Formats: sequence, C-alpha cells, structure tokens
Amino acid sequence: MSDTAGDDLDLRGLRRGAYVILGGIACALGAGALLLHVRGPAANTPPQPFKGTAPLLQPAPQPDRVRYMQEKRHLLDSYGWVDRQAGIARIPLAEAMRLLAARGGAPAAPAAGKPAPATQPGRTPPILAPAKEAR
Repeated sequence: MSDTAGDDLDLRGLRRGAYVILGGIACALGAGALLLHVRGPAANTPPQPFKGTAPLLQPAPQPDRVRYMQEKRHLLDSYGWVDRQAGIARIPLAEAMRLLAARGGAPAAPAAGKPAPATQPGRTPPILAPAKEAR
C-alpha cells in the first residue's frame, strides 16, 4: 500500500506529525518526573501524612433531622419569650398571619416629610428611588 491516498493526502506527513506530538508528550512527562526527583515535592505538600483521628460521621442522621424539624415546628407553633428583659415575645405563625390579615396587611407608614404616593384602585404605586432624590 502506498503512503498517499488520493491526490492530496500525504500519510507520511501525518505519521511524522503524530510522532512529533508523542515525542513532545514523552519529553514533558520526563521533564516533570526529573523536576520532582531533583527538587522534591511541592512546597504546599505536608511533610508527613495527617495522623489525627478521622472525623466522626453519623451512620444515620435522619432521626436527628426529624427531631430538629420537630423542634423548629414547635417554635413556629408556640408562644414564648425571645428576650424577656426587652419584652420581645413570639407568637404562633398562624396567629401572626391571622392578626396581620385582620389589620389589613397595611404597609409601614411613609417616612416623615414625604407624602404617601397617590394610588388608584388597580394601579401599581410609583417607586420612589432615594438615590434620585439625593442628587
């Protein structure tokens, strides 16, 4: 079989290119191995392997997760003090939503000195950008 296929493909050139690429890879690997042998390991390599105890992992964390979620659900569904000295208490989430709905869910009062934007039923109120007012 000849080294050319058709009129424009030279298999000898392709073979030579492949040998050059493989030779370059071999030289790079050899140079890397030589540098590791001469200079030793990298500067950030620990001098000795870690000899501490392995971290303790739970074989089955699911019961702890269930207990954690029950504890959080209990906090959401019960009354209690957050900070008794400051007078801050918590109420059940359902109760807080009921109170907010009964109050009408009114937004916080506008800042002093700024008139509340006029709204029409069914229209979105304009957004006041403080950065534009400061200019």
